[in-house]
Amino acid sequence: MKFAVIGAGSGGQCMAAHLTQLGHEAVLYDIDQQKLHALQKRGEILLENKLTGAYRIACITSDIQVAVTRADFVMVVTTTDAHGAVAEAMAPYIRPEQIVVLHPGHCGGAVCFAAALQKSGCQELPHIAECQTLIYGCRQIEIGHIFVTGIKKTVLLAAYPSKDTELILKKISPVYQQFRGAASVLETSMSISGCLMHVIPTLMNTNRIDAGEPFDFYMEGITPHIAGLIEDADQERVAVAEKLGVHVKNLREWLKDAYGLQPDTLYHMLQANEAYRGSAGPKDFNHRFVMEEVTGGFVPLSALGQICGIPTPVIDLFIQLAARICGKDFLWIGRTVENMGLTGKSMEEVIDLMTK
Repeated sequence: MKFAVIGAGSGGQCMAAHLTQLGHEAVLYDIDQQKLHALQKRGEILLENKLTGAYRIACITSDIQVAVTRADFVMVVTTTDAHGAVAEAMAPYIRPEQIVVLHPGHCGGAVCFAAALQKSGCQELPHIAECQTLIYGCRQIEIGHIFVTGIKKTVLLAAYPSKDTELILKKISPVYQQFRGAASVLETSMSISGCLMHVIPTLMNTNRIDAGEPFDFYMEGITPHIAGLIEDADQERVAVAEKLGVHVKNLREWLKDAYGLQPDTLYHMLQANEAYRGSAGPKDFNHRFVMEEVTGGFVPLSALGQICGIPTPVIDLFIQLAARICGKDFLWIGRTVENMGLTGKSMEEVIDLMTK
């Protein structure tokens, strides 16, 4: 099959190389000319650890038309805040028979992506789906050299509209057997537990980041008390989901399913997860663990909580803390009720929109 991988960060590089390893054609797209030049000069992407080998990508380009025109699948592996620009760029070239998958969609990703395509003049939408998380655990050693810490055992996927989920799973399962169908994008949107493990530890390690102190993000950055705060926020996420009629796994249940970990306290499960070991903590706050995960995770979780009358005090606290530290108005730039097109909608209307 032919894949366009949109975004040449660590996840996109890993995906393009892995797809090439599996015998598929991958075109890797990014707007960062310096990064693309480095990849082209290197000539191949090296995978290390859980995936190994060096792979020459069929095409590395900054031309979105070149990237998507021949693709069966368009795999969007960018930060959430780039989804709108990606949709706008590909709108003139995308075809209704193609399949676009967001890795991940975060909260409300597929709904927002479909709206952005239509706003950009796309008359016939492609099949659109979102995953609850990126299937790969990986980090970039240098451009073109990716250290793969693991591949998740199960990842939820849902199409928008949900009637397309079975079709997409049938076509993509020969490549990614780990994908499991969710009932709707409301389920995948409310299953974004990963953002809790990124935002809270980053902000709680402000002293280390300000001092320029290197630290192992999960092993050293998450103490038992910080793990407790993560679980408090996770309980709020689960409560909002339940009010919206969606059963989602709590964070400990997800870690068990995704990584095969034995049930324990959240702190001890994180400490036991070899896929998390060795992940360097952020060097500053202009990092996706804050900029992406607050805008695409915490803000919409809070917004949905407001719509259905479920308070989210811990999530709200960290939105405000991130705003103070970063000097950003996340409640303006994030996926708010207004930005998700949910202004004035009742809880029942939101459920209808996201489960159609």
